[in-house]
Amino acid sequence: MDIEIWQYAAVFLLIGFSGFIDSIAGGGGLISVPTYLALGMPAGLILGTNKCVSSTGTSFAVFRYIRSRTILWHTVIYAIVAALIGSAIGASLSAYLSRSILFTLLLIVIPVLFYLQARHMRAILQADRPQLTQQQVVVRAIMAGFFIGGYDGIFGPGTGTFLLLAFMVFLHMTTREASANARIVNYASNVSAFVYFLIQGQIYWPVAMVAIAGSICGNWLGSGLVINNADKVVVPVFRFVLLLLMLKCGYDLFLT
Repeated sequence: MDIEIWQYAAVFLLIGFSGFIDSIAGGGGLISVPTYLALGMPAGLILGTNKCVSSTGTSFAVFRYIRSRTILWHTVIYAIVAALIGSAIGASLSAYLSRSILFTLLLIVIPVLFYLQARHMRAILQADRPQLTQQQVVVRAIMAGFFIGGYDGIFGPGTGTFLLLAFMVFLHMTTREASANARIVNYASNVSAFVYFLIQGQIYWPVAMVAIAGSICGNWLGSGLVINNADKVVVPVFRFVLLLLMLKCGYDLFLT
């Protein structure tokens, strides 16, 4: 590939923005993958490069969340294990499912997600969040991790965003807790995929090195905003990502 300096600069900025969005509400792949496509990267290297870059950048966000004691390990560990299992099963089923069916389902589901998020915010304002027993927490964490991990294995876009909503609505986490814990679950599945692509040699390192630098900057800034000002940051970014995902599904379903 013959890449010019201005294109490297564009990659740094766009992947930085992708990492910023991803560290707050997930969905960074909706920005990063089209960036690599526009650059003209071979299709066989895009997924590996994207997993490499996002895993590296997210490491810095995860580090900040762990250091700020935002990770609820007694809950999230169950979701991590379930997500890894679900992702493996989803990947094995991906060849049997039509992408057009998935796009159609998402176009139906996304408005429901907007409604659930709005309802959750009303419950917070009314201080109407029921307390869960430890058993309920474990069961819900496993279900969220398994089903959303399965979606990640089958399709992928918006996985972190769906985890964020699941943690807020079904596990009654605050926006700060949900954002941080969703990132670490999604991070675990990304790292496992990154190791696979690394072994297969499906990473384009000249672009990846520049993109990693941008991703680190974006993740560092985004995680800092979540830690210090989650209530004002997470919900607008969450809605932005869902809107972006809905537009992508509509475009892929009707215009391609």
